[in-house]
Formats: sequence, structure tokens, C-alpha cells
Amino acid sequence: MIPDRDHWEREYSKPDPVWKGPPADLPLLEGGRVLELGCGGGKTAAGLVKVAGEVVGIDHSRKGLHACTRSASSPRLELVEGDVRCLPFSGRSFDHVVAYHVLGHLLEDDRRRAIAEIDRVLRPGGSIHVRTFSARDMRAGEGEEVEPGTFLRGNGIRTHYFTDEEMVSLFPSRVAARLDEVVVRKRYHGRDMLRAEWNATYEATGP
Repeated sequence: MIPDRDHWEREYSKPDPVWKGPPADLPLLEGGRVLELGCGGGKTAAGLVKVAGEVVGIDHSRKGLHACTRSASSPRLELVEGDVRCLPFSGRSFDHVVAYHVLGHLLEDDRRRAIAEIDRVLRPGGSIHVRTFSARDMRAGEGEEVEPGTFLRGNGIRTHYFTDEEMVSLFPSRVAARLDEVVVRKRYHGRDMLRAEWNATYEATGP
């Protein structure tokens, strides 16, 4: 069973688009075949199809995939319903993997399974591009802590907030070629608060 699927289906059923707006800081990809994990409503896929030779988007939410079809329609985009913990693709079939705010919604054991699957489907010399929430984000600590650093909020979706040490070691077989903490100060209800995300690129450690 795919965790939290019902919660995501409910989120993508809302009339107001979920996680709307253009994606920030898309990776600089020089063509190739790209796998986007958790393509959801399609805001990242819409940008990726402009810079990649071919994009395959996978999501466990059927309603999310329908939204992606509407917002990121392109002959270079293929959409697949599936589980990031057990990817339905042959080994070494992608040049790049993009995982924006996907790994943080998995519990630790499932996260490790997804990471192993990413390693399996990536070609030698390929790159992995990850965005997650930082432990300094304003929402870290809100809700029920179900694992260290992972909190369950009212919408039923779990989110892990990563430390820099966790990000450095996220892919044990690869090196973090880029690891930036993107911090934006925002004002909510009269208070200054921080939105903090990690933006990371992982590459092979050798030939």
C-alpha cells in the first residue's frame, strides 16, 4: 500500500491548485532523459520539458497526474502512476532524477527504499536534484512528531525537516556537489518567520 495516498488525492481534489506557482531554481540539464519523482500538479514538469530531451513524471496520486496533464502537456512528457519506493523502470534508464519535496514526505525506511531505487535507475555519471524543507523552516516542530524531525500535521501528510548533516549523507554512494540552504524571510500574522529549504545536487563519486 502506498502511504498517504488518500490524503494526497484529497489535496489534489481541491479547486484551488495545490502548491501553485512556478518552480524556483530548476536544475541546468543538458538534454537527456529525466525522471521526476512526485510530479504532482506539474509545475516542475512544465519547466523540465523545456530543458530536457525527455521527461518521465511519476506520482501515486491519480488526481495529481490529471492536474499535471493539464499544466505540463508536452510530447516530451510521459506520465506514470506508481510508487517511488518501487520504481517501474529498468536499471540505468535515466540521465537525471529530480525529486522536489518528495523524499521528505516519506518515513525513514521508505525514504531509504526510494533512495536505493533512484540509484538503481540512474545511469553512470547521472545527477540527482533534490529539494527538501530545512530543520530551520518555520513549520518544523508543528504537529505530531512521528519520527525524529518528522511531523504529522492536520492534513494527514507527514513532512521531514532535514538537517545539513542529513542532507550531506542522503545518498551514501554519491557526493553532494551542491548543497544550498535557501532561506526567505516572510511575515505571517504580524510576525517575521523563515521559509527554509535545501537545494541539493548529488553526483557520482568517481568514474
